[in-house]
Amino acid sequence: MGKSIPLYLITGFLGSGKTSVINSLLAQLKDIKIGLILNDFGSISVDRALIKGTSAIVAIKTLTGGQIFCSCLSGSFIKKVVEMATFKPDYILVEASGLAKPAPLLEIVSIIQDQSNISVTFGGMVCVVDAERFETLSQSIMTLEEQVVFSDWFIVNKCDAVSEESLRTTLNRLKNLKPLAPIFTTSFGKITDEMMRQFMNQNNMVPITFKESKQYQGWGVQGRPKSCIFLPAEPYEISQIEEFFSSIAPYMLRMKGFIKYKQHQNLHVDVVGPHVRLALSNEDPGVEIGVMCIYSPQVDAISLLQEGWQRMSNKISTCIDNV
Repeated sequence: MGKSIPLYLITGFLGSGKTSVINSLLAQLKDIKIGLILNDFGSISVDRALIKGTSAIVAIKTLTGGQIFCSCLSGSFIKKVVEMATFKPDYILVEASGLAKPAPLLEIVSIIQDQSNISVTFGGMVCVVDAERFETLSQSIMTLEEQVVFSDWFIVNKCDAVSEESLRTTLNRLKNLKPLAPIFTTSFGKITDEMMRQFMNQNNMVPITFKESKQYQGWGVQGRPKSCIFLPAEPYEISQIEEFFSSIAPYMLRMKGFIKYKQHQNLHVDVVGPHVRLALSNEDPGVEIGVMCIYSPQVDAISLLQEGWQRMSNKISTCIDNV
């Protein structure tokens, strides 16, 4: 049957730095083949364009329009993992959506092992924690605690952006929720040598066990988040884009994507909390155009986006609702 392929899941709330962690990990791999599966909650794939090319990747597959632990995508996720095994990678790495609800993990992994004839085994789940926003968001969004409780170890990212006291509060909260789980701290998603050893040494991983999941059923009082694709009406300047997204950011859980810019260029838009980051790149026909906006169902995001852009630019933008 040959040796089994460990499946690693990387979770973490929207904007925590999962893609940065993956890029840092891939850059340090030597003579190791990786099968990569990316999951975007919205209907377009943004993260695939952000993965840096490396010879370590033997195949990339994407899943959009939901989260892999939900019935809407779990079947497709299982199928893609089994298909990925045919490429014979050394490891399969899965970047889950920031809204992943991993309570059904045990059942899904059992099905994967059965359908792959146990050629794929569970290696563990690491949760990337946003040190800057974890405490605030965890008070109102049940998904954060669920990701922590079902993960095996943690990478606390963006430690440079918080005080020692704030970081200590987050670390203590993680220890209370998962007392025996290893915790590592970093900034900018940088993978340290110690983290690499944790990834590569399966003996450090906690075996998957049943956990009580009834308390995590549903999405909590705010309901299931919604998403839409925003396309601002051209032309526009970078300063205009930055001002606009800064004004909209307080109402959104996450905004990310690409829009067309001047002279055959794309503009990468990355909004996490109050932080708006914009970066120009050469136009790439493989990049899906649009800014994915994820928000609470209590927010009339489409009106906010369209009316806000029209006030600023006097132009009518396009906003596609993802039902």
